[in-house]
Amino acid sequence: MNKKLSYVLIALGIVCAVFIGDYIVYRIAVGRMEQMQTDYEGRLSEQVDVEVTTGLEDKAAEIVGRIVEDQRESILASTSEDKLTVDTVYQIQSYDVNTENTATDYETLPQELVGLTRDEVDDYCKKYMDKLPVEEYLDGLQSIGVVAFSKERLVIKKIFDSTKVAFRYYLIVVDGEVVVYYGDKKTVYEYTGIETKNLSKDDRKILKQGLEVKDDEELYSILENYSS
Repeated sequence: MNKKLSYVLIALGIVCAVFIGDYIVYRIAVGRMEQMQTDYEGRLSEQVDVEVTTGLEDKAAEIVGRIVEDQRESILASTSEDKLTVDTVYQIQSYDVNTENTATDYETLPQELVGLTRDEVDDYCKKYMDKLPVEEYLDGLQSIGVVAFSKERLVIKKIFDSTKVAFRYYLIVVDGEVVVYYGDKKTVYEYTGIETKNLSKDDRKILKQGLEVKDDEELYSILENYSS
């Protein structure tokens, strides 16, 4: 009887051991499957993120490219087609090199600029320096150029440097009389009434070639000397 009971207990032990072993193997398999599922979902999520990010970047690049192209076309259109009108706001920026200050003034658009394109205004600025107003010559205007251009607004910048003005006046003989010009040698400052026949030979020779005068003090000193 005791033997039979022992065999039964041994058989039950074996069955339990097999069952426990199978359960452990099952749990291990389930765990591995869950881990594989997690890894797969992780990889899938990363792939989706990459594709979404790439898509957004491509879309952003496309939008930026379109904006840049639109701006380029707008600039080209403005440059080639826009013309100034009597209603165009005319702004002048005057920069003083010595003080490093910029003064801004608003004026009525000059008649000679009405109807001009950007290229034509650029040409106007280049020619402006060749026929410089005497006031701006004396103030030392060195350059003039377009800062902004559209049919609604024109911005011109002028750069001044008075230290570049070598002389303010210029004396020369005209029809036997000493005439004072501004330093631009084109604009008359004063007809002195001093006749060259009353001057020394050396003075006449100098005046025939033209005499550059630095400032008011030197001018008055020279004219006083000629008159005495």
